[in-house]
Formats: sequence, structure tokens, C-alpha cells
Amino acid sequence: MKKILFTFTVILTLSSGIQLYSQDIQANLDAARSSYQSGDLENARFALQEALNFINQAIGQEILGMLPASIGGMAKTEGGDNVTGTGMGFAGLFVSRSYTGDNKNSSVEIVGDSPMMAGINALLAMPAFITSDPNQKRIKVGTYKALLTKGTDDQGIVSYDIQLPFSNSLLTFKCAGVENENEVVAMVNSLPVDKIAKMAE
Repeated sequence: MKKILFTFTVILTLSSGIQLYSQDIQANLDAARSSYQSGDLENARFALQEALNFINQAIGQEILGMLPASIGGMAKTEGGDNVTGTGMGFAGLFVSRSYTGDNKNSSVEIVGDSPMMAGINALLAMPAFITSDPNQKRIKVGTYKALLTKGTDDQGIVSYDIQLPFSNSLLTFKCAGVENENEVVAMVNSLPVDKIAKMAE
């Protein structure tokens, strides 16, 4: 318990984004320490989880700061950024940003401990990538392997879904309205994936 509290205290000093949440984090660490010392382990664990949620929110803000304001001629959607420490019903990191342009749109999403990680990693680890879907293939984004899926809706609009696992997180890039696959892959390669991966670890 003391090691955990010390670790959280050290994390508080690592980035400016975390400083924004330092009072909330510190209050929960103090509550966890007090509960632990009084033998109330349930409340100690709850307070630590709350502190971790605030840390994930701070890390999410740092990641948002790394994402470009525009990509592939699309500008970020004002008010469309989303950061939470408890995303989509599970505790963990969740960050998203959406972009819009003329007849096209895209989005970047980073999810910690994604339930899809195991399946995607299994596909990417195959020595010979075999899939029954001709619109699905393995690509490289920097030094990372990623799964690209191409789709076309009823109106003939082409979309791409690129899923890139790293560490214990999943980055998903979605793009609709751009037909050129190389252009879409270039957009993903313009993201600072190495920095994001390091921050999200």
C-alpha cells in the first residue's frame, strides 16, 4: 500500500496535465491513506481507484495535446474532444478526437485495456496473415503493426478503420470519404504514435 501511494505521489510530478488534477488526486490519496490506516480496506481501494481515474484523465489531456489540430485537410471538431478516466463502462484510459472536412470525416480514439486487444493481436501475430475478408489486411504504422479494414456503405462512400495495438492500449483511426488507401495510411503515420504509446503505458 505504501509503495502504491508513493508511486501515485511521484506520478503527480511527471507532467503539467497531471498538475491540473493534483488536488483531486491528492485528496483521494489522503483518503486512501486514512482509510488504510484505520483498517477500512474497501474505502482505501475505492479512493485509490478514484485517484487513478483522475490520473487517466490527466494523461488523456496530455495525449490530446499531442494530436494534430488538423489531419488530411480535415480540422478537429470543436467541442468534439473526449477524455475520461472511466470510458465506456470500464476503468481505464479513454481519449477521442474527431475531424471534419468537405464530404469527409475522421476520428482518433485511444482506449486502455480494450477488450478488442486480444483478437487484434492474435490476427497481427500470424506468420502468414490470412483472413476471409478481402478488405482486411495488416499494415505498418511506424514500427507498429496495425489492422486495416476497408468498407463501403450503401451510398458508395468508402471508409477505413485502422486498429493499432500498443502496450495495453488500442489506437483506432477511422476515416470516411477518402478513397485513396495510401492517403489514409499517411494520415495515421502522421500521428505521434511513439509519444502516445509512451504516455499511455
